[in-house]
Amino acid sequence: MFTLINADVEDDDAEITDPQEIAELFAAIATVAIEAIGAGQARQLFDAVIEQDGRDPN
Repeated sequence: MFTLINADVEDDDAEITDPQEIAELFAAIATVAIEAIGAGQARQLFDAVIEQDGRDPN
């Protein structure tokens, strides 16, 4: 599991818990990945991350 930190908040440890903010963050990450490596590669990357299911990749 991981914690999302909201860099826009004055409290340094403010977690992002609003589902809308989390969705917007992941949409932005997906957009950048698709632009950088293409839709097919981005899909493979995200599928691999989902398959990992929080396990340590090492």
